Amino acid sequence: MKKIFMVGYYGQNNFGDDLLLKSFIKVLCEIKFDGLLSIPFDKEWETPKEKLTFQIQKINKFDFLNLSKHIKSSDIVIFGGGNLFQTETSFRSFYYYYYVAKTAVTNNKPFLLLSQGFGPMKNKYAHSLLKKILKNEKTTAVFRDKTSYIYSRRYNSSSFLGTDIAPYAINVRIKNNIKKENKISICLKNNYENMNDLIKFVSLFDNYDISTLIINSNQDTMMNYNFVEKLRDENHLEASFPIKETEKVLEEIQTSSIVISDRLHSSLISIYSGGITLTYRNSKNIRVLKTIDENYNFFYKNLVDLPKIYFDLKEKEFDFEIMSKNFDLKVYETIKKIKEIIQNVL
Repeated sequence: MKKIFMVGYYGQNNFGDDLLLKSFIKVLCEIKFDGLLSIPFDKEWETPKEKLTFQIQKINKFDFLNLSKHIKSSDIVIFGGGNLFQTETSFRSFYYYYYVAKTAVTNNKPFLLLSQGFGPMKNKYAHSLLKKILKNEKTTAVFRDKTSYIYSRRYNSSSFLGTDIAPYAINVRIKNNIKKENKISICLKNNYENMNDLIKFVSLFDNYDISTLIINSNQDTMMNYNFVEKLRDENHLEASFPIKETEKVLEEIQTSSIVISDRLHSSLISIYSGGITLTYRNSKNIRVLKTIDENYNFFYKNLVDLPKIYFDLKEKEFDFEIMSKNFDLKVYETIKKIKEIIQNVL
């Protein structure tokens, strides 16, 4: 029986990472993988209800002896989506994933970085460790942004440019039947001092519903609840309580005409669905979105920037439907490459 060991930031109530995991499970079913998929978790995770072609084994994320044992017995080790090699969260986080990668390459296992990006990573020691992994002859990578791809190509010729594959989890039939509504979805993460700028902006849209979405339950909850309370108490605008269930968040984004997002994956799903999308300006968001479309430049750093950005895209007549189609094609091409790579090493 073939065995795949796959890690990601899974089981953390994070919308984007949940979609990435679903996308990789879908890929493995489509290539008719019929072995064992081992995934580390530090929390309970509900196994998919749909019928799978393979078994899923949940492993304790921080039982390092057990992790090592499972890596050594695997045929492939996969990093399944996201920026796992980064030090923004902590060097400890970086080193956890480095430990997995090092154990894989030390034991001569094919090591696949799929739908990945690097950074932010300012630690010089982290850079030196990452280079060692990339120089390994059994390392193959598909990146979701040009900057990470160019960095990797310096050390690894088996590096390819793709895109983030989270939207692949979306059912095609559902995607094709989604209708846009007069609705604005807001996905907050950052602790903004002045919410009135956001309230003033959404107030410009008459007869639009306002929906707040929790993309990461561990980090975004209080910010979104506070925003809803402020809307109701001070401005008497209608807004439901924040939504955090993955499928409902997905539906809200797909049906929203406008999405304002601090988070990457809520922006990606909005763009994939053809919605007007305003995104928080940070290096990760810029890298991924401009790899999809170099002309996309609708990033805000402060909420006061939103009206200018919105009217700028209207003046430029930026076509999100065209960006959506291009993104769809990039997802298809990336999935095709990922399938080819996995099948070649199994």
